[in-house]
Amino acid sequence: MRAIPLSAIALTAALAGCASAPSSNPSEDPRADRLVNMRLTASRLNAGETGWATLVGRGDQTDATVMASGVPPQVSRPIHLYTYIYDGVCASLAARPSHSLTAVVLARSGAAAGQMGPPYTVSNTAAVRLSELRATPHAIVVRSAPADGNQSLFCGDIALRSPNDG
Repeated sequence: MRAIPLSAIALTAALAGCASAPSSNPSEDPRADRLVNMRLTASRLNAGETGWATLVGRGDQTDATVMASGVPPQVSRPIHLYTYIYDGVCASLAARPSHSLTAVVLARSGAAAGQMGPPYTVSNTAAVRLSELRATPHAIVVRSAPADGNQSLFCGDIALRSPNDG
C-alpha cells in the first residue's frame, strides 16, 4: 500500500521539475548545451570545397569537430587544420580569436588506408560552454598551417540560441 503514495510523490516531483521555468540567461540553461551542426563557407582561396563543424556541449567545455572536403593544392601535406572561435560573425570578426582549438591540428584522412585524401577531419575541445557560444555572435574559422601563411579556408557563424530552443 505504501508503494502507491511514494510513486505518486515521485511522479509529482518529476512533473514539477519538467514544469520549471527556463533560465532567463541562456548561458545558465543546461538545455542549451547540446549539439550544433553547421555548414562552413569556403573562402575564395578554397572555393568549391565544403566544410562542416559539429559542436557538442559537455558542461563547461565544447567539443568541436571540423570536416573539410578538401583544401587548396598549395596547402602542404600532411594537412594541418588550425581551428579558432572568434567573437562576432564571419563578416566582422574580432581582431583575435577568443578560443584556439589547436591542441590537435594534424587532420585525419578519410582516404583508403595508407593514403592521404579527403575528407579531412580534426577534433578539439574549447574551455567554454556551448550555451555561451550561442548566447552572443561567435564564428568558427579554419585556417591553413602557419607555414602555408595562415590562410583562411572556411568560416561559419555559430547559430544563436533562440527563445524557442529548449
